[in-house]
Amino acid sequence: MFTNLSAVQINRLAQRLSEAPGRSASVAAAAERFERLLAAKIGADRAPKAVKAILTAPGLETAEGRLVAEIDACEPEPPAEPALPPVAPEPAVEPAPIADAEPAAAPRAPRRRRDADIEAKARQGELPLPPDFSAPTHARFRAKLAALVELAGKADATGLRAIAINPVSSSPKALARYRDLAVLAIEAREGRA
Repeated sequence: MFTNLSAVQINRLAQRLSEAPGRSASVAAAAERFERLLAAKIGADRAPKAVKAILTAPGLETAEGRLVAEIDACEPEPPAEPALPPVAPEPAVEPAPIADAEPAAAPRAPRRRRDADIEAKARQGELPLPPDFSAPTHARFRAKLAALVELAGKADATGLRAIAINPVSSSPKALARYRDLAVLAIEAREGRA
């Protein structure tokens, strides 16, 4: 089989599919092992075409991206998490006098509280801000984010739910959270109307 990858690179791809250690010294043996592992993961009917697309990629990074896309396409979407109950506001605390205050680091709300605040705003009908996908690691997810933002702007909750997202890494998890919060906000607006 023609491939643009070395045996070492193909072995790295195979390691993403199996916890069992194993290395093949030749390109042909590495490609055969990779095909067996991929067939076990995505099915024997899809594996030959996927292997060809992955192993003819112009580099390891592209091959890894194609491998992830093939695996994502085969995994079923996990069931939706139940909605959380509304968060009650915390009682106001009177600030301490300035003389008694200790120097502290820059004030930051804990992540859980910030997430709860964003969710509470969504329950009131406020659309969340889309995640920042300007970093190169998010490049392949920018089109899906743009589609989500467009549907959220149109207040299309059905369309948002129809977009499949497999939250296996940080980018898809951020997409899923944005989608779910946007649906929550749109439904809250519709409930008030």
